[in-house]
Amino acid sequence: MKPVNYKKLTIWILVIAIALRLMLTLMHTISGDACWHFSASKFIAENLRIPFDENIGRSRFEPFWPSPLFHIAAAFFYSMLGEFGLKLTPFIFGSLSLIVSYLISRKFLNEKQTFYAALFMSFLPIGIDYSVLGYPESAIAFFTILSVYFAVSKKFFLSGMSAGLALLSKFTGFFAIPALLFLAYRNSKSKNEKIKNIAFVAIIPLVISLPWFIRNWVLLGNPIWPFLNFIFNGLQQESYSNFSLVNFARPSTYIITYLGFFGVPDGQLKAFFFFDVPYIWLLILVFAIATFIFILPLFFGFKKNNKYSFIYIFLASFAVLLLLFELNVRPAVSRIVLPAIFGLSIIYGIGMDKLQRKYANAGKILLMLTIAITVGFIAAEVVKFKLASDSWKAYNEDFDWVKANLPKNAVLLNGGQCIRFRTERKVVFAEEDINSNNYDYAWVNQNFRLEPQSIMTKEQLGILSKKNLQLVYDNKKTNTKIYRITE
Repeated sequence: MKPVNYKKLTIWILVIAIALRLMLTLMHTISGDACWHFSASKFIAENLRIPFDENIGRSRFEPFWPSPLFHIAAAFFYSMLGEFGLKLTPFIFGSLSLIVSYLISRKFLNEKQTFYAALFMSFLPIGIDYSVLGYPESAIAFFTILSVYFAVSKKFFLSGMSAGLALLSKFTGFFAIPALLFLAYRNSKSKNEKIKNIAFVAIIPLVISLPWFIRNWVLLGNPIWPFLNFIFNGLQQESYSNFSLVNFARPSTYIITYLGFFGVPDGQLKAFFFFDVPYIWLLILVFAIATFIFILPLFFGFKKNNKYSFIYIFLASFAVLLLLFELNVRPAVSRIVLPAIFGLSIIYGIGMDKLQRKYANAGKILLMLTIAITVGFIAAEVVKFKLASDSWKAYNEDFDWVKANLPKNAVLLNGGQCIRFRTERKVVFAEEDINSNNYDYAWVNQNFRLEPQSIMTKEQLGILSKKNLQLVYDNKKTNTKIYRITE
């Protein structure tokens, strides 16, 4: 029998994975936090500066704080290709992450192990999602993985540059530096070379990212605002100033984190019930069994080997990040540790190969199940993105009416990240401004689950009804009504 060409199979895996990401990118409608991030990118493209306290879709008390490299890259593509350029940005970063991960894997793994690692990296749902969704995590994952590639290639100046760009994508890039320091020390021969290479990966990232962190420290009182604000005592509104062990006592914390890795939006169990799906609990049971089978090789991939011991340091660093997020913010949004997926893929490749060699028959069954589950992941991702996109498109008539009929400087009550993005009008929130005169129009749709922060309470509706209102738009299909506030 002709031996399997795993190198060729791995290339095909990467081609299929990138094609899948492109298809989902073309299908996808920008939504969620991506609306806020891309509103910032549009602002940068149109004003050639980074926003600060301009209203781009969130609370007026929340300034623009994220490290801006992703937003600048998206602004560049937007200036050339419009909204498609925005959607193209995470696709480019996500696809490049796959390629660089493959280049690292083949330095440490045999061809079969590299194939398994690529399978995990390519089709783990969280990796697919953030190669499509407009979040900075796609950029930080790419530059973090690129910094590791240069470090294992003994190009420490370029590694430090890449780590700096990771920090300019999100402050969590800092958690890659311990592994880079280890590689700089281990892969340098003389004392002087060690000092030089350690300086490259320790100092260059700080030099590149320091201006942004100084900016946030000066303007917000915290270089990594809104996180760890109990240490820096910066701007209090919309910040995370708590430090509590409570989350670790809640089973939901671990469920949320686990579900997030398998494509459930923000790891929320309620996301399964957003659409009316028959036999949903049976599907959830199948999902739970399938995901456990898929990750089984991870439990067999950890072993003592100095060749890739830096991977353990890399994973441990991001585990600390996850811990801090649990303590300071909320039950972890799994995307916070997206770069760690690369490290897990190495462990996965080793574990799957070990199972294949140690338990030949059971290993073959596991591999067939894993491939079948992978196909299931792909199908689920396609269905998920299609349903989400169709749900948003149902409101295009409402958004288009606002753009065509409301003045450019109009302020809309009950907006949100995506209402702001889609209507291209300034928005304010009922919980902050219902009693004020800071808005000209009010968006009212009590069934708009896609942007739940726009749904008003009975008390807020009562306050609004006492104002002088003129109904200017009423869409019976979507239940969207827009009122003009008259004198």
